[in-house]
Amino acid sequence: MEEETEDNIHPEIRGENRITTTDKNNNETTSRIKIIGPRHPTMINSDINTTNILPYQQRIQAYITTQEETPRTYNKALESPNKSKWMSAIKKEVTNMNKLKVWEVVDLNKDYKLVGTTWVFKIKKNHLNEITEHKARLCAQGYTQTNGLDYNKTFAPTGRLSSLRTLIAHAVNNDLEFHQIDIKSAFLNAPLSETVYLSIPQGIKLDPRKHCLRLNKAIYGLKQAPLAWYQTLKDWLTQSGFTTCILDPCVFHKTKPNPIWLYLHVDDIAIFGKEVDEFKDEIRKALNIKDIGPANLMLGIKINHQESGVSLDQQHFIEALLEQYGMTQCKTVNTPLVPHCHLTPATEEEIISFNELKINFRSAIGSINYLSSATQPDLSFSVSALSQYLEKPGILHWRAFLHILKYLNGTQELGLVYKKNLNSSIEAYCDADWGNCRVTRRSVTGYLARLGTCVVLWKSRKQPTVSTSTAEAEYKALCDLMSELLWMKQWCEEANIIKTSQPIVTWEDNQSCIDIANNDGNFNNKRMKHVDIQLHFIKEIIAAKTIELRYKPSKEMLANFLTKSVSHGELSYAFLQLRIERIGERRSVEFQP
Repeated sequence: MEEETEDNIHPEIRGENRITTTDKNNNETTSRIKIIGPRHPTMINSDINTTNILPYQQRIQAYITTQEETPRTYNKALESPNKSKWMSAIKKEVTNMNKLKVWEVVDLNKDYKLVGTTWVFKIKKNHLNEITEHKARLCAQGYTQTNGLDYNKTFAPTGRLSSLRTLIAHAVNNDLEFHQIDIKSAFLNAPLSETVYLSIPQGIKLDPRKHCLRLNKAIYGLKQAPLAWYQTLKDWLTQSGFTTCILDPCVFHKTKPNPIWLYLHVDDIAIFGKEVDEFKDEIRKALNIKDIGPANLMLGIKINHQESGVSLDQQHFIEALLEQYGMTQCKTVNTPLVPHCHLTPATEEEIISFNELKINFRSAIGSINYLSSATQPDLSFSVSALSQYLEKPGILHWRAFLHILKYLNGTQELGLVYKKNLNSSIEAYCDADWGNCRVTRRSVTGYLARLGTCVVLWKSRKQPTVSTSTAEAEYKALCDLMSELLWMKQWCEEANIIKTSQPIVTWEDNQSCIDIANNDGNFNNKRMKHVDIQLHFIKEIIAAKTIELRYKPSKEMLANFLTKSVSHGELSYAFLQLRIERIGERRSVEFQP
């Protein structure tokens, strides 16, 4: 075998690494390691070499050109090879708007403030990546609206992902059906309280110099459209006997004649209950719906129904992500980040050089952020760490992102598995890594909660202030978790999911933190008096027997991987306990995110 020297290795893997590591005693060592061999996953190279980066940009262009092109404008649709399909979609949209009496044609008046319009086109696909529809949607140019003239309130609620996961877990534990419907042309059913005039859209045979359109109902793009639709649907559900959850206004429930729960996301409705067909028949009388049947793809989450329960994954999204960044054939690694490493800010030289590469780092991190929020808690710490460098990323941070893609390439078949369990109580784990940030010395909070054995809530975040001790860092993390658990308990009771007087068992691996929280007397500790409000907040919750703190050894702490970059062994242990399992074969399909 040829001996490796600095002269005969590929230029991509030549250079130096700066690595900061910590041992078990929290002692840190910073080293500069010269690479003269194949790059190992534990080495994140900060040297800039365009021989590796430029092909990536070419791969992105190749990825774009191989997809069926979606026209960006009306004129582009006219020039498209699929012109007939797009014109048919436009005709279908206009016909539907006329049927629903969305507008009235009126004579143009010079005093009218007209809102512009644009056509938006989309190729819709199902969970198998099959094209199901060429869709055209007429949208208002909301940026041309004037506050107080043609719109007022605009806020519309969106459901929490933890609420959706909790409802799925509840359905599994109670043998409930889990179906999904889609409201067709949802916004077009929502009456407007404001007077809005539209300019004549392209494709409508009216003279824009003589006529305009006065809206009776909302259309996509109007600033107030989401709120108008939510209020319309809420009013109908209330009249039908449903109750809105105050703590998550996108969750509705009804107890009679049969318990049923709804989770709303704009025009998608997830239905949980024993007799879901009854609800479908009822809503079909009021709105035009598409009955999807058992839910299979919601909010980008693939839902797999099995005899023993349900599994959630986003393999289709991961495959598209790997394809987009040219990483489908990359070598895999078994941790999201190098174990025990700490990212540091890029130098000015690295920032300038990285910016010249024209890589959208913010978009890249955003893509994996949704993965970490929806189905992959194992990405939470790494995404949180990289998100701190969105403003000034360097090549070091880009390589860390590619390291995450290598990890995803090896774990894309994994997903959350929810299986029926007689225990439907809430259980939580809380941890903190003291002084994790090597720049600010702020600690990292990590916590998760389970409904029975189903993990439904998790979080990893850097604490906003510096802690002067491990106990203080753990206490601040515990305070954040307590707020979430209070919300979760009250929401579950409000939604009639759980009603129990038993406290929520919360596991903590710091005995000092537990002692401080459980002390019944006038606790006067000079080292903790600056967190007085958090101190008394936790004490009140424990005194009310809402939460019960229990000790768990660090090696058994399931929230550990949410506070730092851990080893493969530690990650595997958490996967086993949290039922993050391999749920299928590797699929070789393309999917457009």
